[in-house]
Amino acid sequence: MKYRRCLFFLVFLLFSKKLKAAQFSDAESLFKDLFQNYSTEIRPNQNLSEPTDVHILALLFSVNDFNEVSGVISIVGGFLLKWHDFRLTWTPNNYGGIESFPISKKKIWVPNIFLINPANKMEAVGSEDFVVRMFYSGTMAWVPGGLFKTMCDVNMYTFPFDTQKCSFSVALWGFETSEARLVPEVNTSTMETTYYSPNAQWELERTIMKYSDIGNAVVELQIILKRRALYFIINMLAPILLLSVLNPLVFVLPVDSGERVSYSITIFLSFAVFMSLISENMPKSSEPMSILSYFLVLTVAMSTLICILTIVTLRLHFKDSSTQVSTKVRFVLRVLQLKCLCKPCTKVKKDARIRDVINVDNTFAPSNKEQFEEPQDDLTWKQVAEAFDETFMYYFFFIVLVQWVILGIMIKS
Repeated sequence: MKYRRCLFFLVFLLFSKKLKAAQFSDAESLFKDLFQNYSTEIRPNQNLSEPTDVHILALLFSVNDFNEVSGVISIVGGFLLKWHDFRLTWTPNNYGGIESFPISKKKIWVPNIFLINPANKMEAVGSEDFVVRMFYSGTMAWVPGGLFKTMCDVNMYTFPFDTQKCSFSVALWGFETSEARLVPEVNTSTMETTYYSPNAQWELERTIMKYSDIGNAVVELQIILKRRALYFIINMLAPILLLSVLNPLVFVLPVDSGERVSYSITIFLSFAVFMSLISENMPKSSEPMSILSYFLVLTVAMSTLICILTIVTLRLHFKDSSTQVSTKVRFVLRVLQLKCLCKPCTKVKKDARIRDVINVDNTFAPSNKEQFEEPQDDLTWKQVAEAFDETFMYYFFFIVLVQWVILGIMIKS
C-alpha cells in the first residue's frame, strides 16, 4: 500500500508538471498565429489540382428501431473523419508543449458529409456541438454522430428466421471527385462496433464498409441483421403446430357429442386469427411473400376441407340404416383405404384356387364353387361413416407431417 501511494504521487507530479508547462498565453498565442489569415472556404491543399482525401471510419453504437412493415431502419452511430490541413501545423515546443486541442467546426474547413438515402429529409451529418480535434502535425479529427434513418429493402421470405441487409450511403456533398473524396481507413472494411449495444429483436451478424456501385464518391455501409426468432417460435409457430395436430382429431370426437362442427370451425377461426397476426408483421408487398403466409393459407384450406368432410360424415352417420349402402360410396371408401391396390392380387389367388377346384369331381364342384364365392358385405351407413372418419384422420395427420417437414426444409434452404 505504501509503494502504491508513492507511485501515485510521482505520477501526479509528472502530470502536474506537464499541465503547468502549457499556459493560457501559449494557447492564445497559438490560436492567433494559426488563424490570422485562415479561410474556411478554401480546401486545405497546397496544390488545389489534387483532391483532398477525407479518411472515414463508421461507428455503430446501436440499432434503435427496425420497422419491417414500413421498411425504415434507424441506428445510432457516428463517423471518425480525418484529413490534413497544412495551414494548421505548429511546433509544440514553441507553445508550451501543446500537441492538440479542440476547436469549433465553424473555425476551420470541415467536409460536408451527407446521408444520401435517408428515410426523411436530407441533412448534413454533424452539428456545431461536435468539436474538431486539431493535432500539431496538421491532422484534423472530427467525430460527428447522431440518429440516422434510411429505407431498407425487407425480404420476409424466411420469416421469422430471416436475415436483413440494410445500406447507408454517405458522400461528400458539393465537391467533385477531383476536389475531395471519401477514403475508407486503411485495412478497414467493416464498421467499428466496439461500443455496440445489442438489440433485443435483432442480432448483428456483420458489417461491411466499401465503395458504392455508384462510384468512388460514395461510401456504402451495410448492416446485416438476423432476427431473434425465439419470441415468434413460442408465440406463433408453437400454437400453429399444436392447432395443426388438433385439427384432424375432429374425426375422433364422438358423433353423439354434437360438438364436431363447432370444434372444426373453432380451429378454422384460430388459424384465421394467426393469419391476421402474421400480416401485421409483414410489409404490404407481394414480392417476396413469407413462406409462413403460404403455409397458413394451405393450413386454412385444409381446415376448410376438414369442416366440409366433417359435415359429410355426419350426414352419412345419420342416414336411414334400413337403406343399403350404395356401390359408389363403397368404391370411394375402398379407394381411400387403398384396398383397390390389393384387389388384383386377391383376384389372381382366387382364380388359381378355382382352377384347382375344376379338376375335382363334378359332384363336388357346386359345393366348392359356393365355398369360393365372395361373401357380400352387410355394411351400414354408421359403419361407413366410422370408416371414413378413421381414414380421414390418418390422411390429414400425414398431410400435417408433410407440411411441417416441407416448411422446415424451405426455411433452412
